[in-house]
Amino acid sequence: MSPRTSPSASRRAPRRDALRNDAIVLSAARAVFAEQGPQASMEAIASRAGVGVGTIYRRFAGKDALLDAIARLFVEELDQAAAAALANPDPAAGLEEFLGFVGVFTAEKRRYAAALTDRVSSDDTVSAQTADRVRRLTRQAVDSGYLAPDVTADDIKALIVAIRGVVAASPEGDDAAWRRFLRVHLAGLRAT
Repeated sequence: MSPRTSPSASRRAPRRDALRNDAIVLSAARAVFAEQGPQASMEAIASRAGVGVGTIYRRFAGKDALLDAIARLFVEELDQAAAAALANPDPAAGLEEFLGFVGVFTAEKRRYAAALTDRVSSDDTVSAQTADRVRRLTRQAVDSGYLAPDVTADDIKALIVAIRGVVAASPEGDDAAWRRFLRVHLAGLRAT
């Protein structure tokens, strides 16, 4: 058996050029889906990425697999934003920073957000880790006196869901509505 066809060769980590192509394809797919929605063609994604359609299909079985990969990236990015907010020494600024990230993040993906919603299971480890970080972020904001004592992580999660709804109902490119909504609701959750 040649090294190219041996079982151990098929279990090796992907080559650097394959990983680079994955990153290029995922970046292009995000941009194309943001412009055209989930009905965008694989050809449009390949064109934006500067690769052949075959290159995409070698790594992603189809559009669903590509959307699954993007959903996983989004979960990781959201978790990284929660971690960064939690590390902020000012709990109020950390919470506002995180919620602002959620708004921008949601607005950028508005055309295909619905196609991503159920792609990562609720028992996913990263999702659970993010939920814990939001809980800790909320607790820090309460303990610092920024939020009222009875505010819980469920209140912040409800606010996140509501931000998504405001983004979906707003004209494309209008960030003013969700930003105002966030300001008003944070004011209502603050300690008096």
